[in-house]
Amino acid sequence: MKPHTFWKQLQHRRCSTQGLTLVETLIAVVTAGVVIGGAGYGLAAITAANRTEDARTERRMEMSRALEFISDEVKSARGIARDPAGELTVQSPSFSLPSGAQLLMVINTPRASESIVYYLAPPPTNSVWQGPQVLYRWGPAFDTAGNYSNSTTPTAWTGRPLLDLVANTPGAGTCDTTNQTQIPANSANRRGFFICLDTDGDTQQGRLASLQLSSTLNRVIGGNERLNLNTQAFARNSSSGSGGGGLPPGLLNPSNNGDLTPPDDVSLRFQVLGGAIQCGTRDVPVTTDLYLTAPGATTATKVTLNPNSPLNQPPGTVERVRVESIARLSSVSCGSNRTISTGPGRPNPNNFRVLKNGDSVPNFVPYNNQASLDTFLRPILGADGRVRIRDNQIIYLFELGTTDSTSPAFDMQDNVVLVTVNPETIN
Repeated sequence: MKPHTFWKQLQHRRCSTQGLTLVETLIAVVTAGVVIGGAGYGLAAITAANRTEDARTERRMEMSRALEFISDEVKSARGIARDPAGELTVQSPSFSLPSGAQLLMVINTPRASESIVYYLAPPPTNSVWQGPQVLYRWGPAFDTAGNYSNSTTPTAWTGRPLLDLVANTPGAGTCDTTNQTQIPANSANRRGFFICLDTDGDTQQGRLASLQLSSTLNRVIGGNERLNLNTQAFARNSSSGSGGGGLPPGLLNPSNNGDLTPPDDVSLRFQVLGGAIQCGTRDVPVTTDLYLTAPGATTATKVTLNPNSPLNQPPGTVERVRVESIARLSSVSCGSNRTISTGPGRPNPNNFRVLKNGDSVPNFVPYNNQASLDTFLRPILGADGRVRIRDNQIIYLFELGTTDSTSPAFDMQDNVVLVTVNPETIN
C-alpha cells in the first residue's frame, strides 16, 4: 500500500471515533431524563394504585365485618328501639352516653340483662383509632367460644371501638320515610352510620333494619374516596318477655307489701323517672328514700335517691329494701308532709302500685292540668298501653297528694321509680 493511501485511511478512522459534541450530549441527557422520569412516574403511579386498591379492599373487608357483626347481634334480638334516646334509661340504665357521641342503636336482646348500645363518637386524643368518627359498641364481652361472658353484669360493660374512619356525613343511601323510621330522625344529623327501621305496627321497636355505613379512604394520589356499604338485619327472636332474665323468686313476696327481698346474687339499680304534684299553682318537691337492711342487720340505713343520678346496690349487700316517697308540702306552705311507703303494716297501702312487664297502666286522669302518667312512662309503653320494660325490671307508682281514692287529685303519678335487678356472680 502506498504511504499516502495509508495516511488517508488512518485519518478517516480517527474521525469516525470522535466523541459527541456538547449539544448532542445535552440532548441525550434530556431525552434520558424524560424517559427515566416518565418510567419513574409510571412506576410510582402503579405502586400508588396498588396501595390504594389494597387499602380499598382492606377497608371494605373491615366495613363488611362490622356490618356482619352488628347483623348477627340483631338476629338474636327481639328488636331495635325506634326512639333510642327515649328508651335508653329503661333498656340500658347502666349506660352513660359519652359527651359528643351520637346514640344510634339500642338492641333489645334476651341474652343480656340490659340492651346493647351502638353509638358514634370522635376518636380519643392520641388514639390509634382514626376519625372523623368511630363506631362504638357497649355491651357484654365475648368468651373464646363467641358467647357473652358477662351478660348479667352491665356495670362491667364498656364502650369498645368496632370500626374507625367512619365518615362525618352520610353516604348515598336514604330511608323511605313513609315506611321506615330513620335513626337519627333528623336527616341533618346523619353521619357515616345510620339506620332505616321498617314500620311494622310496633311503635316502640322494629325488627327489620337497613344499616347504612359510609367510610373515608385516604388515597395516595387523587385525594379522599368515599366507600359506602349497606346490609339488612332482622331481629328473629320472637320469644315472650322483653329480656333481662326475669325477676328472682321471692323478690316481690305479696306479704311484704312492695318491699324487695333480693337474693344475695343480684345487684339492684334504682332510678327516679319523674312525677308531678302541685298545691294550687305551686310545684311540690318530692323526695325518694330507700331503707336498706344489710344481711343479718336489725335496722335499716336510709339513702336518698338523687333524681339525676341512679343508685347501684352491689350484690350481697342488702336483704330487704323499703321504698318511700315523701311530698314536701310544708316547703310550699300546704300543710304537713305526706309519706307513702312500701312494707307490711305501712299506712295507705293503696297509694302505691308495683308494675312489671306487660302490666296495664292505671287509667287515672291527671289532676290540675298536670302531665298524664303516660307522659312519664311513654318510653316504656307499648302500642297496647301496657308496660314494656325488661323482665328484670319493676316500676313503682306513688300517689302523694291525697289518700282518698275517689278524689280527682288521686292520679297515681306523683312519683315514678324504676328498679332493675341484675344477676351477678359474687367473687
